[in-house]
Amino acid sequence: MPQIIFILLLLSAKIFAQEIILKGYIVDEGKNPVKNAIVELIQGDLKNSKISDSLGFFNFKIKSGKVKISVKHLSFKQFDKELNVHSDTLIFIQLSTWFIKFNEITVTATRYQANTAEISNFIEVINSKTIEKTSPISFSDVLKNATSIYIRDYGGTPAVLKTISLRGTGSEHTVFLLNGMRFSSYQNGVLDLSLIPVDIIERVEIIHSNLSSLYGADAIGGVVNVITKKEEETVKVNLGFGSFGLRKFNAGISSSFKNLSYLSSFSKIYGSGDFNYKYKLADKYITLKRRNAYFNISNMYLNISYQNFSISTFYTRSNRGIPAQVTKFDPISTAWQFDEDFNFSISTLKTFPTFVLKASAMFRNSYLRYVNNDVLISGSGIDSYSHNIFYTGVLNSIFKLGSDFILSFGLESSFGVARGNSFENAKRFNIALFLSGEKKIDIGSLPSLKIYPMLRNDYFSDFGNKFVYKLGVNSQILNVPSLNIKFSYGTGFRAPTFNDLYWHGSGNRDLKPEKSKSYDFGFVVIAGSNVKVLSELKFELSFFNIDIEDRIIWLPSQENQSVWRPINIDHVNSRGSGFSGELVLFNKLFISGNFSIVKSIRTNKRAQDDATQNKYLIYIPRSNGYIKAELNFDKFFFVAQANYVGLRYTTEVNDRWLQPYLVVDFTGGLSVKNQFFNGQVKFTVKNIFNENYESMVGYPMPLRSFMVEFSTGLNYKQKQKGEIRNEAN
Repeated sequence: MPQIIFILLLLSAKIFAQEIILKGYIVDEGKNPVKNAIVELIQGDLKNSKISDSLGFFNFKIKSGKVKISVKHLSFKQFDKELNVHSDTLIFIQLSTWFIKFNEITVTATRYQANTAEISNFIEVINSKTIEKTSPISFSDVLKNATSIYIRDYGGTPAVLKTISLRGTGSEHTVFLLNGMRFSSYQNGVLDLSLIPVDIIERVEIIHSNLSSLYGADAIGGVVNVITKKEEETVKVNLGFGSFGLRKFNAGISSSFKNLSYLSSFSKIYGSGDFNYKYKLADKYITLKRRNAYFNISNMYLNISYQNFSISTFYTRSNRGIPAQVTKFDPISTAWQFDEDFNFSISTLKTFPTFVLKASAMFRNSYLRYVNNDVLISGSGIDSYSHNIFYTGVLNSIFKLGSDFILSFGLESSFGVARGNSFENAKRFNIALFLSGEKKIDIGSLPSLKIYPMLRNDYFSDFGNKFVYKLGVNSQILNVPSLNIKFSYGTGFRAPTFNDLYWHGSGNRDLKPEKSKSYDFGFVVIAGSNVKVLSELKFELSFFNIDIEDRIIWLPSQENQSVWRPINIDHVNSRGSGFSGELVLFNKLFISGNFSIVKSIRTNKRAQDDATQNKYLIYIPRSNGYIKAELNFDKFFFVAQANYVGLRYTTEVNDRWLQPYLVVDFTGGLSVKNQFFNGQVKFTVKNIFNENYESMVGYPMPLRSFMVEFSTGLNYKQKQKGEIRNEAN
């Protein structure tokens, strides 16, 4: 009998000591998986930690009994729970965000996920759903609706040159990023917006503030970060037909298997582009047809992700005609341009209990050829080309030192080479160290403060070191409604481009970097309500002042007035205000809009009798605005939007200008969606009131145009995406 009891005790001990499985699934408030969350489990003296995967899952082998579980993530409130677990168990954890629905997460303003209302800069986020409903043809159609942005458009068709002006600064004063890595060119400092395919964009983050202290050269006006798509779990096809011979095709497929996911797509947009415009002849307007505006653009995109490792690449090929500037009646042009751009990037992320380590690298190979036999120089037409190769890499560590202190520091390096027949072969190596942080400070009964210090030091092989800094402050004055006041002050710089330094016969190797000082001040209000009429409201107001010294400008040289050379001479001040607002009525009508006023002037004298001093810079609108109304029903949606651009001077003495204009677009659509299938039909009218206008002198924009789009897709039923309950097996 004692032997039997002893055997039973041994069997009982073995049973109770047997390991069991605790599985979990982590989602946010929208039931989307949360990956890279730190899951800590404590049982007695044993402590273990795991990282949630791309589907939000984690699992532990534990002993039967009480366990404490804690879930941490930089973007969510910490989750803590004590459980009694005696058999295999699956738990469902929903994390609470630090912000309400109308707010967004930004990764651009701080290099880590942060609440847009609580940082020190004015941020705008444009997501893929907004992009799809407004039917953009090119990337410029996405950006033109943002606050304090003006698109310099040389003709309206999808492939003509389009550049950006942000907060009254030049195109070269805005840095473009692709998934957080520099995408702007060393050769000319700008990005042709027509070469970014809209079909691959998941979201666009626009930072309306100097961020040289985080991203280095050229971020004086701000930063635009294009974040590409990664996972959709669908097969889709999109077809579009429009005015001026426009044809659009896009096909994509994406899926996942365990921790591996992929997304690939191909798009093509082409057409004759020969649109109608109005030309003033004597005292009346006649309708002419814009010629040589054809375009043919193809894009291929692929992203492959495995756990915290991602590879993406896209390739763009563009052939386009270049219409002549309309300086005379019905001009003829035979000019054309060919662009080819290949991008490859790789990124990885490793999460530890107290910090996150991120590494990324990108390679870009771009080629451009421009031919114009209508302009003769020394008896020959123009045939120029440029070939740029660019490498960049970023290593960034993010520490969370307690619940109210985040520290980020990293190393960024880049190398660019360029060759062409208009400038000398050029190369540049850049290496930088940056440090930024976020610290919450509580002072008695006063509202809490968050401070954001940023420091960065760059070394450039062609002009040496450059040190910049920035300090931002955010204070939450009210909780309900949420009211946050923002302020920041910092320094920045712009690097001379390869064209500035090495252009044949004109380049100036003695150029210094432009330098700037700027400050921003504003506030943001976010309110949620259970009232049916007004369910949500957000508005933000900001004021800014940017001083740029040693601005590089091309002027006739003293030795030969027919030869223009770049020199550091101008002092420019750009100041103004921007307002943006959003509201939801009856949970069906979404209204958003913005308006900005900008005064951008040159304050220095170039000569003793300089008539251009204290005059507005050319092609900077004194004001511009945008409003959109979106009405959603069960299957139908309607979007009306209007863009207003104010007066723009076209001469430095401000004696000529372009008149303000207002362009209204309308889109209506029908969407059908279930668990397995989605389809959509959209009809768009652009410039519905036939506004006759120019963005740049001599480059008329299209009159009224139409487009019809059809899309269809198959949705995969994603594994483990259904209802999940706490259950024991």
